[in-house]
Amino acid sequence: MSAIMPPWRHDRRRAGMDRNLKKDRKNHPLVFRSFLLFCWCAGQWLFCDALGGDAKSDGPPASRPVVGARGAGYLADYQQAVSYVVKRGDTFLGILSRYGVQTDLAIDCFRRLNPLGLAALIPGDSLVLTRINNGPMIAVSLLHKLETWYTVSLDGQEIKAEKKPAFATLERCVVRGVLNSSLSEDMNKMGVDDACVSKFADIFCWDVNFFIDPQKGDSFEIIFEKKFAEGRFVGYGDILAARYVNRGRAFNALGVVDAKDLRRRYYDLDGKSLQKQFLKAPLKFSHISSRFSLHRLHPVLGIVRPHLGVDYAAPAGTPVYASADGVVTFSGFYGGFGNHVRIRHGSNYETYYGHLRGIARNVRVGSRVSQGDVIGTVGATGIATGPHLDYRMTIAGRFVNPLTVELPRESVVSVGNIAQFLESKRQWRAIFDLRFKGRTGCFVFDVSGGAPGSTAKTLSAGGPHVGQLPAS
Repeated sequence: MSAIMPPWRHDRRRAGMDRNLKKDRKNHPLVFRSFLLFCWCAGQWLFCDALGGDAKSDGPPASRPVVGARGAGYLADYQQAVSYVVKRGDTFLGILSRYGVQTDLAIDCFRRLNPLGLAALIPGDSLVLTRINNGPMIAVSLLHKLETWYTVSLDGQEIKAEKKPAFATLERCVVRGVLNSSLSEDMNKMGVDDACVSKFADIFCWDVNFFIDPQKGDSFEIIFEKKFAEGRFVGYGDILAARYVNRGRAFNALGVVDAKDLRRRYYDLDGKSLQKQFLKAPLKFSHISSRFSLHRLHPVLGIVRPHLGVDYAAPAGTPVYASADGVVTFSGFYGGFGNHVRIRHGSNYETYYGHLRGIARNVRVGSRVSQGDVIGTVGATGIATGPHLDYRMTIAGRFVNPLTVELPRESVVSVGNIAQFLESKRQWRAIFDLRFKGRTGCFVFDVSGGAPGSTAKTLSAGGPHVGQLPAS
């Protein structure tokens, strides 16, 4: 049986609780007041949200209205712009129908754009749809390949379509450095990717074999262009000038645009063309497995005999190129050479390509080939220990070492391009030898902007300020 508490004990207990509460308030005034402030703020937020909060939706992304003054006392009509980035599998009609555009209207819009050059959307294109008062569409714009804006505007019952180039920016940059690991790795660290490195190697491919010649301590300098469209990087332009110092020997290249065909060709500081009649190597190889020698122990036959060529080791199937323009004098199987191609270049030169896995279909006796044409692929046919190319050259019927022979150049600067060559030489030597002397890294020294194909407007050029490019 439970005891009943007397009334006077209830009063004493209540008085004790009141004293404790007052004591807690006195000991913790800041915490108590903070709690009250939090409750007040939460109530205000809930009240405002109930009055004017936006409803959530799972539909297309919300657009930002642009409100203009129509008159005092009420809001004007406003435009809504909704942007969308094209993904794989998207179509023009599918995107517009997703935003409530009727199929017939979407088809009509595409039919107006198609004759202007728009065949299909590609992933990464940007589409902007404009409405008024969250109502029907009044315009749709498409940025295609970061190169062209296509726009369809609706004015009543009339549909207007137009095409215009995207705003482009061209940066002229200079990169300077010293080789520590490889040309590709060192330039990547400075924010220059392999597309530019490959162009640089192609310019000097007649003088420098970038598979075996580069040494630690070599230096490189390049003046090149970077292209931007609507603020986004889209690729590299031309290399305007370059210099590579290999084992103390300097190779220079000045780009000159030929007035006849508008192609950029490269010359040394004396005006001689860098392009020679023969490539330094007719393929991209991993290493040289055997060099030119009059006394070599044959790896298969085991006897000492001359090896009058150079063996380039490369994976089976690697493309083999014609080292110069010429006429095919032999194409087929030839004893220990296996599948073999022979090309005559003028009256004095002839090149040999042995142990091919396959020969290109158009490479037949009597057919003409141009420098850089694929004539076959690396193999191990005939007498061979592994896939490689046996490359040989004769001058006036006598075998020579392809790695050391001095090859003829193609041409010199034409009379019509001499003035441009001299001016380019003055400008680019000033950049290499004066403005950036002793500095390493990648720098922007000139920026021009405008629509592609229009006259560029220089934004900042030639001033003392040079910005360091971040690595990308």
